[in-house]
Amino acid sequence: MMAHTGRGRGPRETAPRTTPRDRHWGRVVCLACLVLAMGGRKATAIFEKDGYPWNVDLRSYHDKELKDALPGGNWLLNLGPTGIRARIYPERPNLLVVKYVFQDSLSPAKGKVNIDDIIVGANGRKFTTAHRFGRRLRGGGGWDGPMMEIAYHIEDSQGSPDGLLRLIVWPKGNQSQEKEVGIPLRKVGRFAPTFPYDCPRSKKMLIELCDFLAADYMSAEWKKPGAFSGPHGKAHALLAMMGSGSPKYNDIIMREMGGYAGKRYNPEGGGFQCWSWGFDGIVLGEYYLLTKDARVVPTIQNLAAAMPEGSQGHNGIYTHRSYPAIVRSGKKPYASIAAISGLQMVAMTLFKKAGLPYDKDLYQRIHQHYLNSTSLTSVDIAYAFGNADKLNPPATHPTHAVIKLKDPSKGLSGRGPGYMCPTGMKGIGAYDIVWPTQADPRWKPTDWIAAEADTNVITELAEPGVRQVNRVSPLYRQVPEPTQPFRTSRTGGHLAPVGMGAVAHLIGNEDKPSWQYLGRHAANTCVLGPGNAFDGHAASNLHAFWSIVGAARCDNPAVLRAYFDYMKTFLILSETHNGGLILQPWGRDRANCNSDVGYGPRTLTTATGAILLALGERRLQITGADLRSPVKGKTPPSRVAKSKKGSEPEPDPAPETPAPEPMAPDVSTVVMTSSSAEPADDEPPFTLPELPPLPPPSVEEAGSLLESVIGDFRDNPDE
Repeated sequence: MMAHTGRGRGPRETAPRTTPRDRHWGRVVCLACLVLAMGGRKATAIFEKDGYPWNVDLRSYHDKELKDALPGGNWLLNLGPTGIRARIYPERPNLLVVKYVFQDSLSPAKGKVNIDDIIVGANGRKFTTAHRFGRRLRGGGGWDGPMMEIAYHIEDSQGSPDGLLRLIVWPKGNQSQEKEVGIPLRKVGRFAPTFPYDCPRSKKMLIELCDFLAADYMSAEWKKPGAFSGPHGKAHALLAMMGSGSPKYNDIIMREMGGYAGKRYNPEGGGFQCWSWGFDGIVLGEYYLLTKDARVVPTIQNLAAAMPEGSQGHNGIYTHRSYPAIVRSGKKPYASIAAISGLQMVAMTLFKKAGLPYDKDLYQRIHQHYLNSTSLTSVDIAYAFGNADKLNPPATHPTHAVIKLKDPSKGLSGRGPGYMCPTGMKGIGAYDIVWPTQADPRWKPTDWIAAEADTNVITELAEPGVRQVNRVSPLYRQVPEPTQPFRTSRTGGHLAPVGMGAVAHLIGNEDKPSWQYLGRHAANTCVLGPGNAFDGHAASNLHAFWSIVGAARCDNPAVLRAYFDYMKTFLILSETHNGGLILQPWGRDRANCNSDVGYGPRTLTTATGAILLALGERRLQITGADLRSPVKGKTPPSRVAKSKKGSEPEPDPAPETPAPEPMAPDVSTVVMTSSSAEPADDEPPFTLPELPPLPPPSVEEAGSLLESVIGDFRDNPDE
């Protein structure tokens, strides 16, 4: 069968009537969506607008066959490792319409399913739940409906003796010709009830995903060989490899860390470097904590000194470019971005944990920004941090002005434009107010400039004698430190900075009760929104990656278990037939704003899945190395996939250590409004080509520190 294209409208057929058994299965599937209902926050499901997302062209070499067949629009739903890409239509939200079937030798569906076939169920059960389209849906969105249902069927089949997924298909949409089509899948076993902890399938899949990242690193098909794509692509992949605990990636890790060892950071440099500072700091911090490699200490020291300079007046509020670079280039600054501050804070947390230098004032200021963004029910960050204006009269609110000194030689920073003047307004002499003037419609009284001269922050600008004055009123009250745990009951829509805040506050700050309260509040905000994981603006995997490690710090086993059971379906659905995971067209922000489609729809998503699985290894601080006993929970029997029609059930698993019971409502800080199987030995796992040799290491790299460290580090959690 030759591949052919299948665009156009959805099917005209009406959905079949459901039976009591179908409705029961729908209720079972809906239990996995429990967390979204608890979140109480609007979320994003598939969002259609002017052809989006289906008309997006993915930059994915690994999907070249699909891209050649569907040029100019090939972002489709991946139905797990079947080799099928599908679309779902608003007029038939409980059906999956096949839009492409891969024709390579690894595609299980080749010759069995055709384009424009409609999948209406699997393993003897019709789909019973409908996907809800759009943004800001009451009760959440995510990938509910037939995607969630087929994920459970795929896991069920992969854990069965024959590995056969039995799809119920209407050929070319013809309901009268309904038939069952068997798709042979690898028999890899089900995820354990304690996934991703103590889970054989998780361990196996983690290595397979890291193998894919390693092979892509060496590939020259869509980038230069021996390189990752983009700052978060590089950082996320390295963290996944280090978090795997496998020494097979040591060569790549050591090669990359050798490059970090000689790196230095210039606040006056160009580009969107504030992102790189945060990502680099986290990779360096985790690497140093694993290896104690002294070569990277000068790099960390240099980065720690640069971090405060990147924000205007050392205030901890960042945009893409560092503030000195903005001033010197004359470029208009972009909006403030909380995720950049969150990255810097995570990095400083790791530096602090390692006993290395970090800017304590900057660390505290970013903590205060998190407090200012916190309500009693959630850590609520909408792209930028919140503020404490609600606690203060308008006359004390932060503002700024521009002045021009009569004597340009005074009030200098000592480092040139873009840097803070260490003496403030002391001794600057006479000046004129350049902005705002009363002719400006935004004008407000400027008497505070002279009245609060002792606390104002002064920054040298590019024009001689011109200074920016930022008000830091001594009368402005900040949100106070919490004195007791929060009662989290809502989630959010931009979860990357929230997840970053969770790990930054909880790691190494056990001696600060208020920081623990805030960190747990952030973790619980993440855990209540698994369907929101990919919703954040501009880079969906940035939000998914960090919300996952944040949510893993939730203190309620029952809620955390519901979260993991939901996120497990992301792995099942996104796993491709030819290696790695693929970015799915669900949970997006505004149309055509997701940069991941260009930076690496395969690699970025694969790293996100790998870090989820790496939680079970607890090698890194961000994946739980600091925890003596992580909260796990256990999948209730009602949420374990059922054996499919026509298959023999697997034997009961060996007895396991009982998981902790859910906390009582008065103890938990979250407000609540499958049998395990070993991977089959009779079928080899999917393997990638052996990596070509890397260039020989430098003298400093000889005798890799990781060789004896990363493979067995923290096997004893008490070390």
